[in-house]
Amino acid sequence: MLTTMKKNIITLLFILLVITSCNDYLEFPPEGEVPVAEFFQTEEDATKAVTAMYGYLRHWDITAFSYIIMSELASDNLVKGSSPGDGAWANSFPIFQFTKTDGQIKDFFNCRYKAINLSNQVISNIPNISMTESKKTQYIAEAKFLRAFHYFNLVRAFGGVPLVDKVPVGPEGMIRATADETWDFIETNLNEAISNLPESYPDNQLGHATKWAAKALLAKVYLYREKWAECKQTTDEIIGSGKFSLYPDFYELFRPEQEFCSESIFEIVATQVPGNSGLSNSQFAEVQAVRGQFGWGWFVPTDNLAAAFDAAGDNIRKKATILYKGDVTLDGDSIQGIDLMEGVTVPRYSGKAYVPKRIPTVSGPYGCDQNIRIMRYAEVFLMNAEATVKTGGNGAQSLNLVRARVGLPAISNPTIQDIWNERRLELAGEQDRFWDLVRTKQATTVLSAQGFKTGKNELYPIPQAEIDLSGGLLTQNPEW
Repeated sequence: MLTTMKKNIITLLFILLVITSCNDYLEFPPEGEVPVAEFFQTEEDATKAVTAMYGYLRHWDITAFSYIIMSELASDNLVKGSSPGDGAWANSFPIFQFTKTDGQIKDFFNCRYKAINLSNQVISNIPNISMTESKKTQYIAEAKFLRAFHYFNLVRAFGGVPLVDKVPVGPEGMIRATADETWDFIETNLNEAISNLPESYPDNQLGHATKWAAKALLAKVYLYREKWAECKQTTDEIIGSGKFSLYPDFYELFRPEQEFCSESIFEIVATQVPGNSGLSNSQFAEVQAVRGQFGWGWFVPTDNLAAAFDAAGDNIRKKATILYKGDVTLDGDSIQGIDLMEGVTVPRYSGKAYVPKRIPTVSGPYGCDQNIRIMRYAEVFLMNAEATVKTGGNGAQSLNLVRARVGLPAISNPTIQDIWNERRLELAGEQDRFWDLVRTKQATTVLSAQGFKTGKNELYPIPQAEIDLSGGLLTQNPEW
């Protein structure tokens, strides 16, 4: 890990990972390599470094294969799909036969430390730049939010991990913190970010982390730590702010026109840059899209998920989440794809990763214009409902607002299982299911038939290559 991080100590070719919004915000021409000593001299340098942090969020291993595999494929929501035999190695995840040398687990681990390094570059170097204090403070707060975001995903996947809070100059990052120490570090970063982030941005800067994004992620941290009173208080604050509302149409919510809509709290910006496919690099949609028609056809909804929608009478979310072969979408696209897919008898695809043909691809892969939704207001309601029940209250009000949006009847006094079921249907395919099952201690019951082993599979193994690089200083998770 240390070797990997040192290789990425901002020679700012990483600025090639520039993001833009629908308004082309923060668009820069490709930069060559810049020696560290010559960088971080001006406010423009600081802005480019912040841009690099956000741009890296679109990277393959941050939001495509390893991210989807470890969060959803290793659950009851998704199977590999695609053509039989294509990428057969991925089939080890739904049956929990992956190993500590698996490349996807290594990629998930390494890329998040590369991302953390980009945040640390901002936090360590911007204080020395002559620029307005307000902008300096904001940029550092954004970096702390993103650092917390990456550690949040690391701790969910691996438990306690090495805490690297500065650009490494020696053997930092070889010793694992405990899980509680890692969670504490995340909370500290988010609270410091909340104090210094703005509540909103101009239209040409959408995609930057706001105070509300940090509060929502902090609420989710409290959810995982079972700090129910704090989770309820934080979600109450977000709801009471009046800043957000549920977008009325669940299908339209995931189309490009509704990026940064009333429900959006944090999204990863993915916009194609005409003439530069290297910058139009998000493959989140492409890897899941209809095979042979739009994309690769990986990560398809299971029969189990389809049955859960049917059992709930949830036709609206099912139709928006699962595209079957032969369907005609509300945008008029006929879903064809292939006749034989691995893992399902009736070919189907992810509806949330679908980008209509009316959105042209000029540069880059299919769907590179589709932002990746990380936090939606609906999840704030569901966290609030869960925390309310856990603190002895009735979570009906928040839960039923989410249900009403998709035409489902109200539940007068929901149980905690009602709320967990609602999370599954609302957030299906949004990279939460495996960790929700572990968090709620449902994994043994739900996943044991797939091979989940209690006491082992709650955590992924620390990549063996990282343990070897550390000379054994990094310790392994139980039973790995």
